[in-house]
Amino acid sequence: MFRKLKNQKGFSIIEVLLALAMFSIVTVGILYMSIDTMHRDITISTNQEALLYAQEGLEVSRNIADKSFLSLANGDHGLQLDSGEWSFIVAPEAVDSFYDRTINVSDVYSDESGNIDEDSGTFFDPDVKKVIVEIEWLEGGVIPKSVELSSYVTDWKGDDLIRTTCTEWESGTHGSTQSFVIDGPPVDNCEIRLNELAVPSEFFSSANVGKHGNDVVIDGNYAYLAVNSTWNGLSIINISNPSSPSETSDEFVGGKGRYVFKKGDYIYMGVQSWLTGLAIVDVSNPNSADWEAGWFIGHYGNKPTVDDDNNLFIGSDWDWYSMLIYDVTNKSFPILTEIEDFNDDVHVIELYGDYAFVGIDDDSDALHIGDISNLSEVDKITSMDVGEEINSIVRQGTILYVGTEDSDDSLHIIDISNIESPSEITSLDVGGEIEDIAIDGEYLYAALNSTNSGLASVNISNPSAPSLTYNLDIEGKGTGIDTDGDYVYISTNTSNRGLVIIGTTEVSSVTSGDYISDIYNTGSASTRFNYIEWEHTEVPGGDIRFQLRTSSSEEGLESETWVGPDGTNSTYYETSRTPVVTSPGSGTQYVQFKADIDSDGVTSPAIQSVTINYTP
Repeated sequence: MFRKLKNQKGFSIIEVLLALAMFSIVTVGILYMSIDTMHRDITISTNQEALLYAQEGLEVSRNIADKSFLSLANGDHGLQLDSGEWSFIVAPEAVDSFYDRTINVSDVYSDESGNIDEDSGTFFDPDVKKVIVEIEWLEGGVIPKSVELSSYVTDWKGDDLIRTTCTEWESGTHGSTQSFVIDGPPVDNCEIRLNELAVPSEFFSSANVGKHGNDVVIDGNYAYLAVNSTWNGLSIINISNPSSPSETSDEFVGGKGRYVFKKGDYIYMGVQSWLTGLAIVDVSNPNSADWEAGWFIGHYGNKPTVDDDNNLFIGSDWDWYSMLIYDVTNKSFPILTEIEDFNDDVHVIELYGDYAFVGIDDDSDALHIGDISNLSEVDKITSMDVGEEINSIVRQGTILYVGTEDSDDSLHIIDISNIESPSEITSLDVGGEIEDIAIDGEYLYAALNSTNSGLASVNISNPSAPSLTYNLDIEGKGTGIDTDGDYVYISTNTSNRGLVIIGTTEVSSVTSGDYISDIYNTGSASTRFNYIEWEHTEVPGGDIRFQLRTSSSEEGLESETWVGPDGTNSTYYETSRTPVVTSPGSGTQYVQFKADIDSDGVTSPAIQSVTINYTP
């Protein structure tokens, strides 16, 4: 008997394969997402770790700078921790056998306002460094990866002992050195140089114009000489060859020439004549001068001066009309604009902006200052006693150099920084009464009313302490003076030598000297000195070097040893911004520095400033 089987359903092989394929796709996707998530986690963790190592690099760099800012040297560095102290080593530094760390240190430059400007800053900032920390690694051993952090590190902990002003330099001790005033800032700015050896030039020549010379002014190749002649009061001398000066022409000016002033193509003269106290001469062609005008001013004319607006100021030997102001736009017809009465003869007038400094024939109140901003009404501001009548005034900046008839104390130096309250800085005996003054650089030349020493040379590099360099016999009395920077021209009262020409002062330097600073109290017995730096001017054959000494007491400094960068007396700080090492066993609250300066005997090196950085 046969049993009938029922029809049963099942999975075909194709359905099984499809199911397996779908399962595989889902499973692979889930696995990939898991692996990718794990990879991302690893990458994020690696980046975070790298950033931590970069941050550590910045913090350690700051720590190194805090201990010694000079240790933050430019270049690439790695880090090393030894006995609890971090220090720089050769870069790159291997970290955890996986990362490479490089710390780059570089200088920082600022703009004129002091703001850091990495692109175009031109002012080096010695107290700031830029630190860049870069961490590099290979992801999966193949792909290069890196992170970078940067920051500015500042020398914020140190205080500075600075010496740069005249007052600061003068508080120390000079050994064959001296302080010389230089342009600021600061206002009271000086530099230290070796003492100068100043001697008269051996060059000497003269021009015989047959008459006494009363005053002189130099312009280019010509000297214009006011001479003591009624008919030819102006002599023009060719000085293109100073060894052999020659008169090219002379000119009638209405009387004897007393004083001379040149502006542009014209000579303005004070003349010894009641009728023509003022003369104007066209000297556009010095070989053929042309008298433009002779003008009545009431009496003899004294030293004239002309401003840039064609206003002429001239003093006269008449008490009532002692200073006259003319508009000389038309040289042939001066127009009187103002008369001022100073109750005495006005000898000389020096202009400075809206002010006139007037020297008069008064033994007790000879310097007057007037406001000339309104020429139709000059206001007298103040006056000053310089002990004698004034013959010459020359201004440099806010300093007046005033020559008087006081034979014992004839040069007066006046501070006019406060116009309404001028003050005398000092005075100096230069060997006789001063008739006229000319200045060239650090030297003032004075024509003296002295037969045996008609010229004085004065060093005015420090106006507070001028010094007489020498007196020179010019074979006659000096009456007027001018200089062109190479030569000094003196008019004299000698008929056969109306003009004398000598070379300017010849300056050399002593070969060695030193400067010892004042004692400085840091205020702390545990002071750490960081570095010494200085600004200086180098010269061929010259040398500057420093040593320091420190002590726990001011009294103890004297017995301490001067030492250099190895802490001994045998070495010197010869490179600016060198770390300071003190003498073993010495205290550190008080400090002095010593500068040794050498020269080739011609020109001295110069020190503009010294800074000692310290941490109290």
